[in-house]
Amino acid sequence: MSTEQVDQPKSPETSLLFERHVIWVLLALLLAAIWYRFVPLIIVDTFLIFLSIIIMAWKNMSLKRIEPALQLSKSRLFPGDEFLIHASVYNGKWLPLVWLEWSFPPNIGISFGDEKDDTCAIRFLWLLWFQRVKWTLNAKALQRGVYNIGQVTLHSGDGFRFTEIEQLHSLDGKLYVYPQLVPVHVSGFRPSMQWGVRGKQGGFIEDPLLVIGTREYQPGDELRRLNWKASARTGKLQANVYQPLLTEQLIIYIDVQGFVINETADAFERFLSVIASVSVKYREKGISIGFASNGLNYGGEKMPFILPSTNLTPLLDQLAQITQQVGTHKMAALNEMLHQGQLQIPLFCFCHHIDEDQYLWYRQYKHKLSEVCFYYKNETEYANKLAAKAKPMDTFLSPLASS
Repeated sequence: MSTEQVDQPKSPETSLLFERHVIWVLLALLLAAIWYRFVPLIIVDTFLIFLSIIIMAWKNMSLKRIEPALQLSKSRLFPGDEFLIHASVYNGKWLPLVWLEWSFPPNIGISFGDEKDDTCAIRFLWLLWFQRVKWTLNAKALQRGVYNIGQVTLHSGDGFRFTEIEQLHSLDGKLYVYPQLVPVHVSGFRPSMQWGVRGKQGGFIEDPLLVIGTREYQPGDELRRLNWKASARTGKLQANVYQPLLTEQLIIYIDVQGFVINETADAFERFLSVIASVSVKYREKGISIGFASNGLNYGGEKMPFILPSTNLTPLLDQLAQITQQVGTHKMAALNEMLHQGQLQIPLFCFCHHIDEDQYLWYRQYKHKLSEVCFYYKNETEYANKLAAKAKPMDTFLSPLASS
């Protein structure tokens, strides 16, 4: 048995001589030949009828009891990451296959093998009875998205290649490609912030009896945190660091409105890259991250709210699925979260630009919110009105990422 990789999967082809309705024409010719006792035509026509029956039966039986299987070495990765596709096919019948072609669905975000191509088909020669064939294919993720590599198509037919048949199989091969990570730097939250506490203080609750260390004084530190002995010893104001009692939490909210018309896909991808990178950085600092958005996923469904968690996989999965399509008005989504009590922890709202609706929403509900900061791509007059509560997204970018 041998295999070969072909560039493009082919559509099923059938010779005109062996189309389904041609046999009726051959039968009519046979009857006419018998009527006129034309022996050469009788012989040729009889041969073609038997050959047509054998070939059609071979084609119809070729993909019966064929069992394909597929497994990915990774199901979640970033652009540029490589992964392996472990596949196999089993012929569970007595009829051998002279040839069998396995083709993957075209995916512009995936390249197969060593070629930068979004399609791949592999052809097998001589798949014998009750034989299983296994192989491994290298692949690489090129861009963000969700790809169902398991939607494979099998082609086969008779040994003479007069007829072909295809069969679609839905295997477990869903691949999540996250936004590209870029170099970012994130600032720490105020040490006096009490995570999980309602009101403007929002932050983490600390046990004042459990001092785990000291650090230099920072603006915003309360006087009760000052360690006078350490300050006298070092010559600089020192503040106590207490043991936190609750996990630090943060909600990332993505407003996709504004990207639908005004921006290209590249701008939206860069927008998501910054958000993914910021989320990863804050998670490295021990902060649990939640997610919400007014966008739709690739299936046209609303994005679910993800509770803050130490596991970033659910959030990154949503970033792989999100599109520029708007599912609900941005304020409706935030209002729902507010009424359900989900905004009692710090909120980062990422958007294309800050408009009047966002400005008025913050002014109306700021007394009910914890820490809120808007990060925008394009500056507007309302961003200036929000002052310290609004910052450009480039604030996170390191000089390398900005260039």
